[in-house]
Amino acid sequence: MKGFKPSAPFLLLLPAMIVLAAVVVVPLLLSLYSSFTPFRLTRPETFFVVIGIRNYLSILSNTDFWWAFGRTVLLLTIALNLEMLLGLGLAMLVEKATRGQRILRTLMMFPMMFSPILVGFQFKFMFNDNIGLVNNALQSLGITQDAIPWLIESHLAFIAISIAEIWSSTAIFAILILAGLLAMPKEPIEAARVDGCTPWQTFRYVTWPFVMPFAYIAMTIRSLDVARAYDIVKIMTDGGPAGRTELLWTLVARTAYSDGRMGMANAMAYVSILLSIAFTVYFFNKLAAARTQIGAEW
Repeated sequence: MKGFKPSAPFLLLLPAMIVLAAVVVVPLLLSLYSSFTPFRLTRPETFFVVIGIRNYLSILSNTDFWWAFGRTVLLLTIALNLEMLLGLGLAMLVEKATRGQRILRTLMMFPMMFSPILVGFQFKFMFNDNIGLVNNALQSLGITQDAIPWLIESHLAFIAISIAEIWSSTAIFAILILAGLLAMPKEPIEAARVDGCTPWQTFRYVTWPFVMPFAYIAMTIRSLDVARAYDIVKIMTDGGPAGRTELLWTLVARTAYSDGRMGMANAMAYVSILLSIAFTVYFFNKLAAARTQIGAEW
């Protein structure tokens, strides 16, 4: 080390590297190590007992984990598809607007300004059995006579969570698809109209292939968000009733802090990360294929 002279860029980056190592790398390594131990918060000495991959093998036969995984995939499927459809509709309406388009774009981004915790409290109040806005509106319109137990019945609670997720994140799809619509050249659309294509044919064969990569970018971003959904579910139902709305990360949190099984929780977290990576790779491949198609056709 006698002749070692660190460069100025290295010295300038060194404090940031130390901070990143302290707050990111070290906790990750410790959590990875603890996933191979029976570490319990109530028994600190178990942190130094290595049991190999026993936690990971237990996950394979853990029905609670796979039920939570199935609900997460179901929420991801419902949320992504409805958000894409609603975002596409909003983007096309805003793109057609001749006046106030900037104001509309700002209003469209409004739900994204709320934190997930605030969204959870907001929709928990709206779906409340007695004083919730949803039940009051349904009863006032004469659609139902009795209060609907939105957050108590398992299927209704899952629907309520899905609505909250969709409301808070549809703007991501709308903004990215709108960017694709604004960047799209007008000549192919005009040529399709001259050739006698219907509006649906113009959208299906001209507009949609061009904006498809933008939709897949939004899907990639949102797949990561939904795969690690926690805040809204924690506030609205806390995984209830009877664990029927438990998702992967609410299960990880309950295993870690309520049950005190930190080693098992970290193993679940790393399996969940691998599943999230699988979703991301799938949508990234779809994005690459859509870009290739656009390059070939345009």
